[in-house]
Amino acid sequence: MNSNMKDTLIHLAKAIAVPLVVWAVMELIDRSTVGMGVINNAADFKTLFRNLISSLAFALAISTNLQCGRMDLSMGAQMYAGVIFGGNIALMLGLNGIGILILSMLVGGLCGLVIGLIFVNMRILPMVLGLGMTLVFECVCFAINNQQGVIFFGQPGVEVLSNITFIIIVTALIVLVSHYLFQFSRFGFRYRAIQGSQKLASDAGINIFTNCVISYIIAGVLVACAGVFTTAYSGSLAPVLGMSSNGQVFSNMFPMVLGAWIGSMCDNREIGVLMGAVSVNLLTMGLAKLGLASSLQNVIIYGLFLLFMVYNTNKHKIAYAKARKARLALAQKAMAEKAAA
Repeated sequence: MNSNMKDTLIHLAKAIAVPLVVWAVMELIDRSTVGMGVINNAADFKTLFRNLISSLAFALAISTNLQCGRMDLSMGAQMYAGVIFGGNIALMLGLNGIGILILSMLVGGLCGLVIGLIFVNMRILPMVLGLGMTLVFECVCFAINNQQGVIFFGQPGVEVLSNITFIIIVTALIVLVSHYLFQFSRFGFRYRAIQGSQKLASDAGINIFTNCVISYIIAGVLVACAGVFTTAYSGSLAPVLGMSSNGQVFSNMFPMVLGAWIGSMCDNREIGVLMGAVSVNLLTMGLAKLGLASSLQNVIIYGLFLLFMVYNTNKHKIAYAKARKARLALAQKAMAEKAAA
């Protein structure tokens, strides 16, 4: 076995280890408490993948801008706009689920384009711009279609969005296309350069504003994709007001942050986010099997998220303390040997 293959297997093992540990812990808790596992039948497996593709796409969308220092809080509203506008247009045209998915992603990308152009031309702080655009998109979505949003339930051809094979194919495409865009394309090369230093990237001739707009477009496409599968699972998507759409952003922060940590271990951001989404969804399914109220489930999940953030923020201090302890032990050993001599 050559070294490249060995490194790939090691990285893959590191990536898979986290969801396996989460599954093992929740499996033990569930079986000892309620007498059933996290995944017991085909319906549980289908539910896992339905939720996984939404979490994966949304987490990748958040990280697309966040890794360049832009926290876009309008992504939840972009999801609503993409699905409601794209879904209704597709239904009026008589398209099936695949057509709904494509049109919704196009509308989501258009929403991202609008926000990106406003950002690079007006230089409004990303969080402030995101809050403002959230209100705009929410009001626009509420105003159309008699405030009904979009209804997929009972529509012909929409059942493909619940087909497990189709969901797996789209999940694989999201991971592969994202990996190519951010690792091997010209956009990805410039994106990583901007991550290092926007000033140095600009001095090197990279158009940081074009790259920024493309990042917003990609994020808009991904959140619309997530929204389509969420809507197909629930049957409909009703518009919301008062920045309620921001809940979609915050609920997917945990898989994004956990995925970034796993990605740093396996040297692959996209695989890391995928494993982070799998881990969080296994945790959610395990808590649901315990019969806990949704509010208590959220308390546990966000509590674990907070603990993980505390650890992730201070892990360098832990590493420093371990190194300092090792140096002290080595110095004491040297002094003891010198005294004995």
